[in-house]
Amino acid sequence: MNFDDYLQQALHNQELSIDPGWGQGRTTFGGLSAALLLAQVEQQASAEQILRSLSISFCGPLQTGVPFTLQSQPRRVGKSVAHYQAEAIQNDEPVTLLNACYGRERVSAVEVAYPLQPLGKPGSGTALPYIKGVTPEFTRHIDFTYVAGGLPFSGSADNHLHGWMRFSDGSAPLTNAHLVALIDAWPPVLLQKLRQPAPCASITWSVELVSPLHLLAQPLAADAWLWYEAEIRQAHHGYGHTEARIFSADGTLLALSRQLVAVYDKR
Repeated sequence: MNFDDYLQQALHNQELSIDPGWGQGRTTFGGLSAALLLAQVEQQASAEQILRSLSISFCGPLQTGVPFTLQSQPRRVGKSVAHYQAEAIQNDEPVTLLNACYGRERVSAVEVAYPLQPLGKPGSGTALPYIKGVTPEFTRHIDFTYVAGGLPFSGSADNHLHGWMRFSDGSAPLTNAHLVALIDAWPPVLLQKLRQPAPCASITWSVELVSPLHLLAQPLAADAWLWYEAEIRQAHHGYGHTEARIFSADGTLLALSRQLVAVYDKR
């Protein structure tokens, strides 16, 4: 099934199972599990509530081929801001937790616009191919092109990673859930510093939705290219702190992302 098929399942089923084709090592692609939880939460938020930020904790591996359930609930819904929680449970244990913050639009004297960025031709750069047994299985569903930075396990001196991304088999216009999944699709920036393969995992992840998708001049098409640029802020003792910015092809800043990543290169 493609990404949109799983989103529909999340809207109508309490119990799901993910095909190994969406795997990432021994676990499900984290962007997919976060997106499924968000899809459930989005059903509960009213049209006036706009998604502002997400906080995701990957507590354990969400195994492919094993049934799991999704649970979500509002925690507090105020006049301006609302908070929701959701979790994926597998084998009676929480494996992914999501907190979502929504805020209504209000009149304010504070207006600071992020300038449009010149990003170059959408889809330009060096394509990252799917290589069975080398690249994660889920990457078959996403197109990547590298513009700057190093490939995983290349021993790169760079601390940054820039490139384009899009779904290769999407059918519906991009939603918040699509955006969240794409942001998490790139390999952690830390991996380019290594000279040989080693396990790596996101521990916590926060996303701020800077430009609500419904305010864009044009909806983002299913095959729209998005620009991704990430940087290592600091890394030591097996953990790395990374930040990223995500833009639409016209240079509009869509989201800010920050992750705590664990790398297991020495045991």
